[in-house]
Amino acid sequence: MSEKNNNIFHTEISDGVYQLSSKTDGLSLDPGKPSRNSYLIIGESKALLFDLALGEDELCTYAQNLASKDMIIVLSHAHIDHIYNIENVAKIMMHPDDEPLLLKGSIFQPPLKKQPKITFLNDGDVIDLGNRKIDIIHIPGHTDGSILLFDRKTGILISGDTVTRRLLYGMHSFVLIEEFCNKLENLKKLNITNIYSAHDRCALPFEHIDYMISLLKQFSKSEGRILDFPFFEKAEFFSDGNENEISYFDFTVVRR
Repeated sequence: MSEKNNNIFHTEISDGVYQLSSKTDGLSLDPGKPSRNSYLIIGESKALLFDLALGEDELCTYAQNLASKDMIIVLSHAHIDHIYNIENVAKIMMHPDDEPLLLKGSIFQPPLKKQPKITFLNDGDVIDLGNRKIDIIHIPGHTDGSILLFDRKTGILISGDTVTRRLLYGMHSFVLIEEFCNKLENLKKLNITNIYSAHDRCALPFEHIDYMISLLKQFSKSEGRILDFPFFEKAEFFSDGNENEISYFDFTVVRR
């Protein structure tokens, strides 16, 4: 783990793949409370910064200095906690289904005052960073345009808020749980070594996919604890396991 004299630090989680984190959430890499993390993947010709998930305005400069080469910015999705300081960014890449959320906002998110140039990414697209190919995987559910990145070189899946220990669901177009689980099943065809999400620093094992699928199917047939949820009428909350251990999953589904 390497630290700088600011609020951001980085950890090289595999060859040329870095997790960028905020000291505001502490320094621990162990499972626990949610944290905020962006990811930097460095190829021979260029680098890719996945998500603007840190509130610190020096994130892009920090990532650029670490990469030491041209860098593109890709969003896993357009929720407010993944687009910090985006109005200072000239260009981004994202899935088209989240463009309305990014530009126009929603009842819980203001519209942008200054819009970056957007290049769209779709399911099955490949980004070549130079001797390093990154597959784009679209799995709607958390948002309409949520995407994941698979690094063929290391087998790391960077999953945003889709494959995670905490899943928020139903705030946008509702995807049937069965359809969402089928998309998760397709991930098992990849040669995944580890999974890294946006709000945990710990690596999730390949088996976490089956763990999620099993619990989502179980939760969809039962009633969760009712929560008051900002901007929506109510939400149901389900959980399994201990948050301080890898085997933990909670699921909040918004009801309209």
